[in-house]
Amino acid sequence: MKYVNLFAVIVAVVLSAVGCGPGGESAPGAAPAPPATTEPAQEPQTSPPSEEPATGNQVTIYRDTWGVPHIYAATDAAAAYGLGYAQAEDRLADIYANARIATGRAAEAFGAGEVRTDFAMQLVRNEEVARKSYEEAPDYLRELADSFAAGVDAYVAQHPEKKPEWALEFEPAHCSAIGRAMILRWPLGGVFDDLSKKEKREPVGRSNEWAVSPKRTATGGAILLTDPHVGWEGMQVFYEARVHGDKLHMNGFFLVGSPLLGFGHSNHVGWAPTTGGPDTSDVFEVKIDMSNLMKPKYELDGQWHEFKAGQMKVNVKGGEPKTQPRFETEFGPVFDVDLENKIAYVGASPYFEDAGLFEQTYRMLLAKNTDEFYEALGMLGLMEQNIMFADTSGNIRYVRNGRTPVRKPGFDWNAPVPASAESLWKDIHPIADLVQIDNPEQGYMQNCNISPINMMKNSPLTQDKYPAYIYNVTWDFNNPRSKRIINLLDADDSVTKEEALAYATDVYDILAKPWQEALAGAVESVGAERMKDETFAKVVKNIQEWNGEFLPESVATPVYKVWRMKCNDGVNLKAIVERQTLTPEEKSALLDKLAEAIDEMTKTYGSAETPWGEIYRVGRGGVYFPAPGADFGGSTDGINMSETLFDVRSSVDKENPGKYVADDGSQTTMLMFFSADGVESYTLCPWGQSGDPASKHYMDQGEQLYGKRIMKPTWWKKEDLLADPQNVESELTLELP
Repeated sequence: MKYVNLFAVIVAVVLSAVGCGPGGESAPGAAPAPPATTEPAQEPQTSPPSEEPATGNQVTIYRDTWGVPHIYAATDAAAAYGLGYAQAEDRLADIYANARIATGRAAEAFGAGEVRTDFAMQLVRNEEVARKSYEEAPDYLRELADSFAAGVDAYVAQHPEKKPEWALEFEPAHCSAIGRAMILRWPLGGVFDDLSKKEKREPVGRSNEWAVSPKRTATGGAILLTDPHVGWEGMQVFYEARVHGDKLHMNGFFLVGSPLLGFGHSNHVGWAPTTGGPDTSDVFEVKIDMSNLMKPKYELDGQWHEFKAGQMKVNVKGGEPKTQPRFETEFGPVFDVDLENKIAYVGASPYFEDAGLFEQTYRMLLAKNTDEFYEALGMLGLMEQNIMFADTSGNIRYVRNGRTPVRKPGFDWNAPVPASAESLWKDIHPIADLVQIDNPEQGYMQNCNISPINMMKNSPLTQDKYPAYIYNVTWDFNNPRSKRIINLLDADDSVTKEEALAYATDVYDILAKPWQEALAGAVESVGAERMKDETFAKVVKNIQEWNGEFLPESVATPVYKVWRMKCNDGVNLKAIVERQTLTPEEKSALLDKLAEAIDEMTKTYGSAETPWGEIYRVGRGGVYFPAPGADFGGSTDGINMSETLFDVRSSVDKENPGKYVADDGSQTTMLMFFSADGVESYTLCPWGQSGDPASKHYMDQGEQLYGKRIMKPTWWKKEDLLADPQNVESELTLELP
């Protein structure tokens, strides 16, 4: 009997708001890059934008033609005020929702579906630690949080009708709580893994990152890509902005409810995160004595200690409040209890008590080069991630980051470990102990959720050089995205701007050629009778002539995908992918599956030549447009898995049978070009800047950019933004209180 089901709690928090098989020959080069700009989404303002800087008590917010705010202020506090105001203007409900999620009060507003997430946040005392972080922070950091919250309040005061009835008052400490809630999804997931006594699950979010040094670029500077592949709803839907203060200059993507950059670049350094890293959490077993329920105890090295006990309470909209006991040891909270065997399972992670994320991010933003950025990263407040970074001097660098406990050998750290003075860790590894590389000899690197050994050809980052829990490779050995970008970067010794844009939005399937070859062999050997059917022959021709790219106009890709999925049963997938000769029976089975796919396509869509973009779409609120890219899993061992670099995952459209709507994958893509003159960057998002369905910026990027794989310029420098009046849609100057 168990008093709290950790499995349910952790799965909820990890999957809620809060990256296979062997490859073939090198794939062909990427398609030519689409243009980097497009027509504005709407008419610009009629009067030219002001070039006068804001005074110390003012902040000016320019909105570009996509509605993205460009915030200029003489002080960092004023810039944070403007960012709070702009976020509230675009996504006020998300600010309040994120604050509720982070403080364990979501069910009170959204109902019983949030109860488990609320208990998880309360279990690790997220709000309490965040408040401590805020209260103990230096004045300049508190001032940023205060000003951001004041900016939110200023917008609400002007537009009280926009505030949801379920909103709580947004407080400066919520900025830290929201950041920690995002960070905690990784160590909490590790606790769940250890409790279930299994190796690491597949990552919650797949993502891309790659960097190229000046010796392999035509631009003469470093190039860096960040491309998170996460869900398009919830806390992980980031907010795009450009912010220029006094010391702080931030361009990229922010958590909604936070004044500091999540990923992107400053004037000097840019960084990219992808899921993957060391093991930063453990589960310890302790014997318990529950004979006195008022004073339950646990044993440690023969000594009995009282739990620090309390009660968690979650108010539920439309229901009765829920309560759960909370017991804590000196090394972590109790997540699960086996009363029959008198054992408690204690989750432990250095992140549970760490309160330095806000200050670390600030220091990262002040870094003038990768050395200074590395020093800031050494505070180890950022979550377990592959962190890749580059600077305007041409350096590229990588750290497999994580706040990692120093563990003694002799224990199975992938399962619950008996707690003792011998097993409990007393320190964390300094950043120098982690997997890392500075300016690799190859001149490029990537980590698309893979093992460091596969980051580049002849990677020196081998597993034998590190403890297993630091290298920590289980699910992330290699994948199609990694193989594709390695093929492209390794073959290109002078990456141009146009090529980099094309690589960022590449939709080529590396399994296309093996499957085309298998089909050709089957048709030639045993397909004469089948090819007499006109429809079958036409589909074969379409697949054979297909260029391997998942484009909206492609008529080969839908039937190709259905065929591949049907081949999970009864077809020798390994032989196909490894380009081995199939038996006559295997060839016949391959053609039988294609006939079944044609049948299914015809019944569902009226034709086996329905274009990809008519079935797979991007949009929201009833407005949809053709989507490129693909990500489908195939068989459970990954041998039939396809995912394109520009990764778009879709779910069934319940209102339109047979149609799919993109809801996951490439969400906040940013490509950065570094030089001695600064940073030039481009971004791509699937929807629009605003969360308001009535806004012209609700789906404009999805319509005009995302489906066409067009990256928009960020106009990072003020002179670039103001160079053409059409770049600016509106201008607003605010007076600070």
